[in-house]
Amino acid sequence: MKRRTLLAVVGSGTVVSAGCLGDDIETDTDDSDTPIPSSACDADDTYERCRHLLISYASFPGPLQCEIDAALEANGYTASGGFLLEDAMDVDHAYVRRDDATYEPAVTESDDGDERTLSLVEQDRLTRRRVHELRVENATDDHRSVAITIVREDDGKTVVDETLALEAGDSEKIDVSDVLGRYECSVSDDCGLEKTVDSRLGEYFQFDALVVDEELSLIESTADVAPCPWER
Repeated sequence: MKRRTLLAVVGSGTVVSAGCLGDDIETDTDDSDTPIPSSACDADDTYERCRHLLISYASFPGPLQCEIDAALEANGYTASGGFLLEDAMDVDHAYVRRDDATYEPAVTESDDGDERTLSLVEQDRLTRRRVHELRVENATDDHRSVAITIVREDDGKTVVDETLALEAGDSEKIDVSDVLGRYECSVSDDCGLEKTVDSRLGEYFQFDALVVDEELSLIESTADVAPCPWER
């Protein structure tokens, strides 16, 4: 399961807000006089949670964009209360996409618990909430031995290398990966069938089943995507 990286609060200096309310906020170098960046963002609204794994920055309402901007521009957005983003998205299992970069949120507390910091860390490799399973089904009337190799294309890692013994009509699930990306699936059985196909594992697209019959078929599915509640 994916675990979040906890980030420390980064020091003082000049901080410029995201300008969500039209005014820049500038601090001096005295930490005792440093304003909390949350004063630049409207924290009075509430937002119903969006269940998407990957959410575009452009889709967020202004106050949420403000928090994202503050976290990125100040290398951490520190406030004494909660963040709107915690209500609007699953900060433990979702990502923000902005300017061709993808960021993973993390929220940490100060040692005394008086302040909390929202950080956004750029990520190259995205993971789903759980490891994807592939169902392998023997749709024939005979026993079949099925060899399966699945390779993740971006790094060449073999994520599945198994041989299953399936009686007629039986099926078995195997763990594939929780990493989003493209995969090459090579399959063969003891009756001489062979097939290699490319597919991808995304937020709403996946390869669900491998069916052994007169041929080898990889069944893929695409889910309907509803907008986030605050986009409607």
